[in-house]
Amino acid sequence: MGQALTRGDLARARTRGFQSRVSAALQVIEQAATKGKVGVSYSGGKDSTVTWDLVRQIVPGAPAAFFDCGCEYDETYEAVRYYGATVIKSEKSLIELCQYGGYWGYDKPEDPDAEVDFFDFMVREPSEYFVESFDLQVITMGLRAQESGGRRMSAYKRGTLYSVADGTWHCCPLAHWTHDDIWAYIAGKGLYYNKIYDKMAALGIPREKWRVSALLGLCGARTEQRYVYLRQLAPRLFNKLAAMFPKIVSYT
Repeated sequence: MGQALTRGDLARARTRGFQSRVSAALQVIEQAATKGKVGVSYSGGKDSTVTWDLVRQIVPGAPAAFFDCGCEYDETYEAVRYYGATVIKSEKSLIELCQYGGYWGYDKPEDPDAEVDFFDFMVREPSEYFVESFDLQVITMGLRAQESGGRRMSAYKRGTLYSVADGTWHCCPLAHWTHDDIWAYIAGKGLYYNKIYDKMAALGIPREKWRVSALLGLCGARTEQRYVYLRQLAPRLFNKLAAMFPKIVSYT
């Protein structure tokens, strides 16, 4: 058992209440599958790992894609390779985007006045490519209300299955799951998970702050202690980024 898991996780996985939560998530995915072909947005993190496993119980051949911004933990890439997710690279890497606009103290920007739309490059365009390439009507994601105020509001207003402007559907079967639910599922199913979480556990980082995301975040760094953790979890990567973007050092 890895350090990220506890005996309590396995005990929780065996409870009737948790099994009901799993059943509810599977019902959401069953409903989503009636809308058309289902795909999974896979981040390499714990939530999307659980999501993909649930989806494959309803849609065994469902494809999954990892949107690669070129700036992730090594362990995340290992998880992507383990599960065989399709890798879709952004047109420009996150590092290139930050260099272009002179973010985080980069001293030779191509356009220091640029307003870079990071979401477009890192999420919207890769997602559109995924949908078109696999002829998808539904994108399933591991977003959970517990993670942020914005996600709580979305879950409250939109529910777990909703249509979006481009005509596709978004499915969030874990919207009302907790951190402990996620780890209970992983423990109960014996799933392989991103090993960066074992390092986070060993450092004593609170479970609710265990996040896998692009390493050069553009917001919330002080609150989430993103760079404090990065410096401890992946010092080589931290030093590489700090050499190019010196302002991140001020957050450690």
